[in-house]
Amino acid sequence: MPPTVLTSYAVPPQPPEPAGGSADLPAVRVRSARDLVAAVPHLLGYRPHESLVVVCVTDESVLGLVARVGLDDLAREVVEPPAGRERAVDRLVAAARRVGTTEIVAVVHTARDPRRIRRTVDPALAALELAGDVEPWIVTPEGYRGIDCSDPSCCPPRGRPLAELEHRAVNAALVLAGRAVAPSAEEAYRIVPASEARRSRAARAAARADRARAAVDAAAGALGGRSSGAAGSPPSSPSPMPARTPSSMPSSTRTDAARRASSGYDLWCDLVRHAARELRTAPPGGTDLPPARLGRLAVALAEVPVRDAVLLSTIPGADEVARRTARGAADLPGEAHARTPGDAGPGDAGPGDAGPGDEAFDVEAATARAIARIVDPRVAVRPDPGAVAAARVVLEQVVAHVPRRWHAAPLTLLGLLAWWQGDGGLAAHRLAAARAVDPAYRLAALFGGVLSAAVPPGWVRTREVARGADGGGRGLDAADPSVG
Repeated sequence: MPPTVLTSYAVPPQPPEPAGGSADLPAVRVRSARDLVAAVPHLLGYRPHESLVVVCVTDESVLGLVARVGLDDLAREVVEPPAGRERAVDRLVAAARRVGTTEIVAVVHTARDPRRIRRTVDPALAALELAGDVEPWIVTPEGYRGIDCSDPSCCPPRGRPLAELEHRAVNAALVLAGRAVAPSAEEAYRIVPASEARRSRAARAAARADRARAAVDAAAGALGGRSSGAAGSPPSSPSPMPARTPSSMPSSTRTDAARRASSGYDLWCDLVRHAARELRTAPPGGTDLPPARLGRLAVALAEVPVRDAVLLSTIPGADEVARRTARGAADLPGEAHARTPGDAGPGDAGPGDAGPGDEAFDVEAATARAIARIVDPRVAVRPDPGAVAAARVVLEQVVAHVPRRWHAAPLTLLGLLAWWQGDGGLAAHRLAAARAVDPAYRLAALFGGVLSAAVPPGWVRTREVARGADGGGRGLDAADPSVG
């Protein structure tokens, strides 16, 4: 397995919203390389262990990228260079170049003998020079120092006290900006299970919804001449109706399946609106959604059309294609789809898309246009913070409430949202958890290839082509990173 390079791209601030809308948090100014060394745990969200962390400052003097790779991965590549595939350090260099890097602060976090670590990190540091000027540091349990500093008054052999890093002003500013530090990545990314009583209610609701789904699938399988699989667990390589096509299904069965998927997507939209209200009014961490509805949503997400519609619903302008995707090819006869603003889903109809009553609406073409807004640098958009925050709350609460066998779909969606936001570390963790639940989950396998190649979301490559059009860098301003 190739080593994982966890890349987190800095999202440029959005322009202030009109009429008193919320603007981005004020930038946190970083005045020295030591400030960036101190900021690393806050930027990652956890304290790294046995890692090389690369912090890239762009030609606009803003933070563009934070990337982490394990020292053991680098060491294996030194001993046995990979044949026929890209090295981890090559992916680091490519990622750094995408954001217009000019300065790199490379920080080695290790509890091992620093003299032995040089054999592992020196080739990586030399390669990073291809992307920008590199200033290397090392942080050990005893202290921190510049790797190449030979002045004992500046960097004693055993390093300067770690307390100097902990008490720098940039740390306080990052804490005020909401960047907490967990003791490990596992702790930072952990989804805390709900209480036993809430989990029990959600599990009972999921079981009821699954029995109803199984009854419909069994009837469709009998009428269509094929088996639709066993009840009681989500499909391992999910397809909402794997053995049936609309033309081979009786019209009543198509209608039942379409209504079920449409109902699942409506449930998602209701819970997202609920979460958005809670995020505006509830204290941090105080968002509680109805357990029974979360249980029903978990079963709905096992249906590919519902899962795909949920992903589409987070993309600006893709609400109509999301709804049609949830219904699948089996349209609900006679059903009106016009919406009022109060009934709208998480997204809005995009320009140039056919309206709800347009029979010529091309679902595949509209889906391609929507996905392009995530992956294609020519048309890519940044995720809407409010919409993604509400979606993440719903998906995380599904994971916190329902039995583990239903986790693959919500965890994969959480990984995709994290990747779109530029957080490769969180994306990789969610994807690994999804594949641990179901190694054959196809969307997770496809997404795994994207992460393994360290491919960034489209808005990162948009900045690569037209750097400077958006300005800024996720609330961290490296005013003078070269100052020691």
